[in-house]
Amino acid sequence: MAASSKLKVVRRVFAYAGFFVVALVAAFFLTFPYDALKARVRLEADRAGFFARIASLGPGFFSVRARGVELSKKAESDPPPEPLQFDAISVGPTLVPPGLGVTVKVFGGTIAVRASGLSTIRVRVDAEDLDLSKSNLKGFSGIDFAGTVEAHVDLSLPRVAVGAEPAQPDLGQASGTIALEAKQLAINGGSLSMVIPQFGPEPTPLDLPKIVFGDVTGKLKFEKGAGTIEKFEAKSPDLELQATGTVKLAKRLEYSEPGVEVRFKPDPEFQKRLGLIGSALSMVGPDPKDPAWRMGRLTGYLGRPNFR
Repeated sequence: MAASSKLKVVRRVFAYAGFFVVALVAAFFLTFPYDALKARVRLEADRAGFFARIASLGPGFFSVRARGVELSKKAESDPPPEPLQFDAISVGPTLVPPGLGVTVKVFGGTIAVRASGLSTIRVRVDAEDLDLSKSNLKGFSGIDFAGTVEAHVDLSLPRVAVGAEPAQPDLGQASGTIALEAKQLAINGGSLSMVIPQFGPEPTPLDLPKIVFGDVTGKLKFEKGAGTIEKFEAKSPDLELQATGTVKLAKRLEYSEPGVEVRFKPDPEFQKRLGLIGSALSMVGPDPKDPAWRMGRLTGYLGRPNFR
């Protein structure tokens, strides 16, 4: 058989195989039980303490796509809490490398999550062009955020077996990097409840004044769960902020342990506007290297931090 004839046969085989794979995947997404999936999503949201609303759920481009997604907190209040709005959420397989991908359209930008691997799971998150003033974050959180955010996460999580349980990805052994960059980050007001150690263990309700953080840059590097803050700083007319130290990851993120030194220098007039928060900041001791700055330590767990 001539070389050209052999090449035609090979091309034909690959064409038929590719058509079969595409048809199989398309049939899968066209016949997927979307109503059952919608009910499962609502059930899982309910268990987590949220109401979930999905305007439409159906096939996307080799994916399952939900549009008009709203997530609101469960609370007995009148009026009820406002929902956080997602334009679209798509979930589907990735080819290079083989794995699972999730794409979220929110805050006027995109959050892309990719997970791949067998014995070690590589997780990549790329959040770009996120505008915190969009998607009703103010109504959902009670805080009027402003500014744009870009973040990139690239972590490898080895699978670890515990007893008779099957091997699961272990965040406590993760290696990789996390990078954050925010532009013109600010809080334009709002309210929240937070624990201020100087005023007791119970959460204190606070009305927030305008707080400008300015441009924020951060980078963390992890090696087998032990993280080091390579850079974290923010600077604005209101506040200068720097952080150094470590973060020890745990299997569950809320049990991760920060050991972080936070240095800050607030503008005196800005500190007065902070009210109770400003009074608490004034109790933080001066930085031994530069008395113009104050320095506190963030310890405890990420789910229940202590700052002194």
